[in-house]
Amino acid sequence: MSRRLAPVLALGGAALLLLTGCGAHDSTGQVSVTVSSSAADHPYEVKVFASTGKLSEHQRVFPGGTADFAGVPLGEVTIRANELCTQQTTVTNERVATVTLTTTGC
Repeated sequence: MSRRLAPVLALGGAALLLLTGCGAHDSTGQVSVTVSSSAADHPYEVKVFASTGKLSEHQRVFPGGTADFAGVPLGEVTIRANELCTQQTTVTNERVATVTLTTTGC
C-alpha cells in the first residue's frame, strides 16, 4: 500500500503547485487615486474603468484623500468622479499608477 501512496502524493503535490500558480503571471496591477484638496468639500465616488469600459473598482474619497485600488486590469484605464476631470493612465504590474483628480484643466 505504501508503494502506491508515494507516487500519488508526488503527483498530487505537482498538481497543487501547477494549480496554485507557482510562477504564474498576475494580470492585474494597482492604481493610487488622489482627489485634489481644492475640490468641493464632499466625498466623491471614484470609479476605475477597464479599457473595455467595464467598471473595475470604485471607492468613496474625500478631497485631499487617496484611494488605493488593487486588482485593476492591466492596460489603459479611465478614472472618473462626478464633477472632477476624467483621467486616463496605463496600469502595469511593474509599478503603481498614480492619478490626481482635479476640478480644473479638463
